[in-house]
Amino acid sequence: MKLSKTILLLGMCLFLIGLVACSGTENSTASLSGETKSDTQEERSTDSNSNTSTNNQPTETRSNTQEESSMNSNSRTPSDNKITIRIGENAFTVDLYDNPTANDLMSRLPLTLEVNNYPGYDEKVVRLSNPLSMKGAPRGDEPEIPEVGYYEPGQWIALYYGYIGYWPGKVPLGRINASIDELRAIPDNASVTIEIVKD
Repeated sequence: MKLSKTILLLGMCLFLIGLVACSGTENSTASLSGETKSDTQEERSTDSNSNTSTNNQPTETRSNTQEESSMNSNSRTPSDNKITIRIGENAFTVDLYDNPTANDLMSRLPLTLEVNNYPGYDEKVVRLSNPLSMKGAPRGDEPEIPEVGYYEPGQWIALYYGYIGYWPGKVPLGRINASIDELRAIPDNASVTIEIVKD
């Protein structure tokens, strides 16, 4: 009888211990579930803020691009001024745009310089000894083809005959009356004379 009572008491003790253990596990699981849910909500909140910031960025970029596009359009306003670029037996007329950089170039003519290839790009460059005015110039430009422009960082006049994309520091100078093949054929290190076309 004593043995039976002892076994019965041990069984009841084990049962009570099991109940306590199960209760603790459920509370721990509920706590973990709450933490996970809270973490997930925090991550979504962070992602939402990140997306809001990202969505705002293109608007700012687009606004800057539109403003710059307008400035570049103004830089390409035609003028009545014309210059001639003479290389060997060839002479190309350039209809200058009405902007301070083009006007500054015209005030320095005539000039006799050297034209060079610019490796890797579809342009010929004529390096100047002194920089041209950048007053009112756009931050950069994507040259039209064919066209003459000025590159302020390199301090050169460029004759564009192929796509080169957008570059900071470029300013359009004028529309050149020459074919792409004629510009491409200009020899490297050739002498070039730039002068005003007189009426």
